Amino acid sequence: MAHITLVNAVLPSAVNVPPQGLLYLTAALEAAGFEVEIRDYQLCGDPEPWTPETLAHFVRGSAPIIGFSCMSYILPLICRASALIKSERPDVRIVLGGIGPAGAGATLLDYCPDIDATVIGEGERTIVDLVQRWSDAPRDTSALKDVNGLHVRLGRQVVTTPARERIRSMTDLDPPAYHRVDFSRYRLVDSQFGRGCPFECTFCDIAPYWNRRNVHRPMEHYLDELEWLVKEMGAKDIFIIDDTFVLSRKMIMGFCHGIISRGMKFEWGCYARVDLIDAELMETMAAAGCRKVFFGIETGSDRVLETIVKSTTVDQCSRMVKMALDHVPFVTASFVWGFPDETYEELKDTAFFLLYMAALGASPQLNLALPYALSPLYRNYRDRIRFDPDRSSQLQFYEGDKTWLCEMIAARPDLFSVFYHFPTPELQRKWDYLEKIGLSPHELQRAYDHPLSEPATVPATPEASLAM
Repeated sequence: MAHITLVNAVLPSAVNVPPQGLLYLTAALEAAGFEVEIRDYQLCGDPEPWTPETLAHFVRGSAPIIGFSCMSYILPLICRASALIKSERPDVRIVLGGIGPAGAGATLLDYCPDIDATVIGEGERTIVDLVQRWSDAPRDTSALKDVNGLHVRLGRQVVTTPARERIRSMTDLDPPAYHRVDFSRYRLVDSQFGRGCPFECTFCDIAPYWNRRNVHRPMEHYLDELEWLVKEMGAKDIFIIDDTFVLSRKMIMGFCHGIISRGMKFEWGCYARVDLIDAELMETMAAAGCRKVFFGIETGSDRVLETIVKSTTVDQCSRMVKMALDHVPFVTASFVWGFPDETYEELKDTAFFLLYMAALGASPQLNLALPYALSPLYRNYRDRIRFDPDRSSQLQFYEGDKTWLCEMIAARPDLFSVFYHFPTPELQRKWDYLEKIGLSPHELQRAYDHPLSEPATVPATPEASLAM
């Protein structure tokens, strides 16, 4: 029997990708001699995956330790399902990892007594130590005090152990256990050159999660992994999930030349910043197979860009998106609205700029700003965030009766802040304006989360917004 069941706690959508994080954890555990079972919830096939009963049933017959890797939107579901799991198997151990529980901290364990531990930050070393302790002495919780990087339950007490030092290089980790998944069940493959973002955008929780420090690996090491994925595993479409893949121009030029010189034939995409690319770099990326680039444009207001510390300008965004579209066929322009000090006129500027990007040929994404618990913006407004079920983009992941879910969320903004929104001037007027010009916030969010379903209708030209 396996020592641990790792669960990729992601609700099904039209874009299923192999669970990159879980595959790193699996590799670390297997290297330490543990047997690992992987269950991917996005492949569960149940018609009602958003219910706690479905998730609890999905993990029946698991190993004595269950590890959920999760994002913030699924935390309520895991809390409720954990109670059902423990009611049937009180001796099972449940541990959570990923960005989801990170913002909740030790408070999550106080709130949900059925969760035994959450991992802080990188989990590859922590999970090995934790499984070792739980396997050696299942009933002796005192030994867990020596495992760094945890919020953990020791009897009736919740303890936070010392922080675990971050890895120095991705080469310190065993390669992801890609051999444990069937690529034919996924639309594309995620890959990772490095971790961490050094930038200071105030609305983002990813950079704080990694302590604003980027860690990567030698480019030849990464090219070897990609070559194995392409030639041995048959990967044809790879998305590089680094928060800022283009951080080093020299490295990315070397990456592209390496793909070409090795004769590797595959399509790939990445996240990028408009202040880190240029025409020569984009041309070289395209020649090496790049077909998709995702830009965080955020807003059509230079003033808002400055207040959220994006360190870019509207003109810069416009020029770089145009240039990127000259080289790659798929460019996503992501926008955020509803910042605490955003005016109605600045929201209109954002809508106009989004429509302009769409007219150029980019694919727009529009999100209401969310109070991510690790973000600086959340820290400044945590006592003023608001929950409105009709406006919560994260509630769209759930269907059916949401009464239980809304009650959980409304009672604990400190744990479930991602379902809330910031106070922003004239919210109703802004919402009505977006609906009126065909930029329904919910429709655009759903089109992004479910890109194979019916897309949202976006006006072909920006002029339509001028008369509103």
